[in-house]
Amino acid sequence: MSTNRPDDEQGQNTVLPPSFDPRKKWSLRCRALLITAVYAIVASLWIYASDHALMALAADTETFSRWSVYKGIGFVLVTSLLLLILIWWAFGALEKAYADLKALNQSLEKRVRARTNELELVANRAETADQLKSSFLATMSHELRTPLNSIIGFTGIILQGMAGPITREQKKQLGMVRSSARHLLDLINDVLDISKIEAGQLQVRRESFVLTDAIDQVIGSVKPLAERKGLSLHRDIAEGLSTMCSDRRRVEQILLNLLNNAIKFTDQGSVALHVELEPAWIPTTAVDSANNRISLRGKQPVPAVRFRVTDTGIGIRPEDIEQLFKPFNQVDSGLTRQHDGTGLGLAICGRLTNLLGGAIKVDSQWSQGSEFTVILPLELS
Repeated sequence: MSTNRPDDEQGQNTVLPPSFDPRKKWSLRCRALLITAVYAIVASLWIYASDHALMALAADTETFSRWSVYKGIGFVLVTSLLLLILIWWAFGALEKAYADLKALNQSLEKRVRARTNELELVANRAETADQLKSSFLATMSHELRTPLNSIIGFTGIILQGMAGPITREQKKQLGMVRSSARHLLDLINDVLDISKIEAGQLQVRRESFVLTDAIDQVIGSVKPLAERKGLSLHRDIAEGLSTMCSDRRRVEQILLNLLNNAIKFTDQGSVALHVELEPAWIPTTAVDSANNRISLRGKQPVPAVRFRVTDTGIGIRPEDIEQLFKPFNQVDSGLTRQHDGTGLGLAICGRLTNLLGGAIKVDSQWSQGSEFTVILPLELS
């Protein structure tokens, strides 16, 4: 698409009709005052001089009165003619200005329509490209998962000795292969999830489950990672929490991503998960699971659960917080970054939280740690 634009769209001013030039506003008013003053002076002088002339020329009072009437009629005719000329000129100028303004409005309307059509075309192309990107990622991710699962499965069979004995070195190498394959599979799953969410294809399920069981499973999954880094992993679950009616898999996925993220960016200290009951939480958004649209919700309080993941890690700079929940974004992005990953974990957390009708926020101080808070309704509507 051409990027050439009219001169007025490149920063130059559009030429307006002279009668509508603001700089000439006071000039026109001064002219009106000048004309009025000249007319008043000329009329006064004419009346005064003509009366004295008539008094000098008239032989009697009757002649003076008759000539005064003729003089008044002539004065009215002359002033009427001058007024007609002025009005004729003023109305002509207004008609010309109106025609110029009408032509200008039509030109602007055409440009607005043309620019609107261009923007719609660009928006349609961008939407189509985004859909194609999401479909491509979803398809490729699915195709890559199948061989990776096979690699992980067959590697496990060999490590168990079911295909025959292997040496210690071979076992070590195969363990590294399986670990790398699992890591790659996790990355592909993240790409698949974000693609489904953006394409509106991710559905959430509503089921009743014991919340403490889900938390125990999440803690058990991340505990080895914390132990390998020498970190203390704590959990603090408030009393009164029993069952939750939501999508258990997605709730666990949110907690896993937040805890994995906290462990990844914490080199020493601790990571903790605090779970509290929020008896009267007022939701601000609601999500239609059919098309992932977010709309305003009523101010009716609902019981909810609050998850807080705290760490003593590197923290987040204030200027980076707004970028956290965008896909493929990382705090230490760049050629010198020290932490791996695609930068999709928090983006997935944010979108899944919205799909489950909840809210997410972050509080952090650079080099002192972070706290991620997720609030989810106990019952998904």
